[in-house]
Amino acid sequence: MSQQQQQARQRQKRDILSSEDQERLKERLNTSYSADILTIARHFGSRPLATTARVTDIDSNGITIEWQWADATKRKSATDEMQFAMRDITGPSSVLHEVSNLAIEAHKALGLAGEPQLTKDKREVDAKNLVDFTFRLPSPLNMASIAFGVGLLTYMALVNNVHPRLRFIRHWVSQDTCYHLFVWALIVHALEAGAVYAFCYLLKVIQPQQMDTKTQLKWTLGVALFGLGCLHDFAKRVSRQFALVGAN
Repeated sequence: MSQQQQQARQRQKRDILSSEDQERLKERLNTSYSADILTIARHFGSRPLATTARVTDIDSNGITIEWQWADATKRKSATDEMQFAMRDITGPSSVLHEVSNLAIEAHKALGLAGEPQLTKDKREVDAKNLVDFTFRLPSPLNMASIAFGVGLLTYMALVNNVHPRLRFIRHWVSQDTCYHLFVWALIVHALEAGAVYAFCYLLKVIQPQQMDTKTQLKWTLGVALFGLGCLHDFAKRVSRQFALVGAN
């Protein structure tokens, strides 16, 4: 990659957060969640006696926090700062998610009771705006019906001399037709599974709290095995998520 291309990509990354987004985030973190910012500074800055802390800069590369503490040796307040790198920043929501994770880690390390206020508030917002994509198997009857249908189609497509009780099917559907249906079903299931895998991957990047690799693989395997039995449930959740995004 040329130097000009690298510079263009860096500029594009910086532009993910507009100047308005940065200012709004700083104001929100410094007013509504100042206690969480102070907790982060006390832990990661190794200053458990820090008295104040504030966010001084936010961009697509990370967040800078400045804090003050009483320096007993100099008998005055001292100031220091630290930049926290952030990965996969896609917008203000992902910044809050990263800061929430920092606050959670700092809370645990300092042995504080409860959880950060930012984490509580974000959970409430996510519960209203984010659809639960936890994988669930189809009903037992649905799975049994699909397994029976797929098994019968596979048997009729690949076996020449079928069981006498199934020979009546040959009068209605030839083995060649069954084979073509079998191949078509494999292709459709593979395409459906690929589409679900890609969408789950995109969701995992944009909203990691909604999707992880394990859940992504469950949905992909479920759609590959049970087809519409899983795809219908997945599609309904995607539709609800888009409806929520459009409402907000």
